[in-house]
Amino acid sequence: MTTPFLLAALLTPAFSQTRTQVAPVILSLPSVIPAAGAGQGLASPTLLPAFSAPASPLVAPLNSVLPKAQALSPAAVTPVAVLSVSGNGPLRPVAPAARPRQESLRERLGEQVRGIQEAAGRDSSGRGTQQALDQLFLGDRASSDLVNDEGIPVTGRAAEYYREVRRFVDKYGDTLDLSESLDVMDDSYGDVWAKLKAIEAVAQSRGVEKHNTHLEQTLLWVDGVIEDKGKRTAINTYRVYFHHAENPLSEIEEGIRRADSYLNETLSHLSSRGKAEKAMGKFDEVLLAFDTRGYKEVKEHLKAREKEVAKAFGSRFRFVFLDEFAELPRGETQLRRELGEFIAKYKGDEGLSKIIEGVIYSRYVGLLLELKTLEHFHLQGYSILQSGRELFDADGKYLTELDAVVRSPSGKVSLVEAKSARVPLPPRQVLEDKVVKKLETYAKNRRLLESAIGVRLDEVVFSFDVGSNTGLEPFLRGQEKALSEKYGFRVRFIFIESSPKSGRR
Repeated sequence: MTTPFLLAALLTPAFSQTRTQVAPVILSLPSVIPAAGAGQGLASPTLLPAFSAPASPLVAPLNSVLPKAQALSPAAVTPVAVLSVSGNGPLRPVAPAARPRQESLRERLGEQVRGIQEAAGRDSSGRGTQQALDQLFLGDRASSDLVNDEGIPVTGRAAEYYREVRRFVDKYGDTLDLSESLDVMDDSYGDVWAKLKAIEAVAQSRGVEKHNTHLEQTLLWVDGVIEDKGKRTAINTYRVYFHHAENPLSEIEEGIRRADSYLNETLSHLSSRGKAEKAMGKFDEVLLAFDTRGYKEVKEHLKAREKEVAKAFGSRFRFVFLDEFAELPRGETQLRRELGEFIAKYKGDEGLSKIIEGVIYSRYVGLLLELKTLEHFHLQGYSILQSGRELFDADGKYLTELDAVVRSPSGKVSLVEAKSARVPLPPRQVLEDKVVKKLETYAKNRRLLESAIGVRLDEVVFSFDVGSNTGLEPFLRGQEKALSEKYGFRVRFIFIESSPKSGRR
């Protein structure tokens, strides 16, 4: 018999581009509500912060998480006086004995199922539980969907990658400190929430087509196209991204910088006769929806950009802001709960399921590459000095993220950056965007970087998953000598296939 857990956890994966009928909504105009984390530094992480909630919002309440303070006014900020890396003190290998044993995925979900069965007055002998878990985790990957550790239902490719992440944690959780590497999923959930909220509010009862369409040779996906009385409107949603910092000016400046980069690319590809129209047909209008996450400074900047865009493109592009017609979630708990409600509401809708799966899957791809990069160095006998930390300057402003710092058996220290390049892009663009920009940051801040991590760096290693872009591997290897000479680090590339069924190449 199917257990209550499976009834709540199984979803039907959907991939085809069918027409979506979005339920009508009533728009309201609440005040701007600062989003979770705005102006707030990360609390000291638990051992496994990204995998803390025990069950689906469809099954059981989520665990509470530490609340984050609302955005601070920049005028109230006292600049940080010393250079810091997120985390405490110089980087040191973490002794396995210092960390408590991490509960395995099977144990965790087994406890959930037993609890649900007992609450429902069912037999809790364990036979039904074991059968359900075997079906869920040992069955056909393509057909078994589940609820992840944050309580979010995941399907299709996202479910497959999630299982592999969990297997990795079960295997290495007592050996490697993965806490900061794993704390990455809520930004993806926020992206999905923003896209679904924008489509629901803008489309209302009108049909939406061509969901989550990727434009070849770019990193841009179009959320959907509305057709109404012969008028075609493309929708694209952008949730402002920044690394959490104690100094809100850091979040504001990084958010504006990244929003400008997104906007410049989007205007190019979604302009008349651009890549989007060549792939999807002519548009009469392009609607850009923004979630500025409670920062009025970012919103004001984008409104100024909107005026510039109108002068250059006329009425083709229209900007809307989510905080003008939706209440933004206050913290991770509310965000996850509302996303779970969205997923339940549109379960079976092939188009919106494609958006949900695609965004979460993309984040798991990057996470699994980072984890398998750590595994590669661990198996080579390296000590993992740190993983997943962030570097801030003396004013508390974000500089860069450090995927890993490792020490070889001979004592050589390497700064490791994991980069996924599975989406086909021109090799020169990959080099510029994923390698050169990082090396420029490292070279400019080398003294601060080495002071913060407490060791001298001997080399920078880029761990790439190139997917089917096999020509990218020899191209990047051919750049090693020139990059080393230019930036003063020894630069080298390694290539890892990070899909669940692959290993080191």
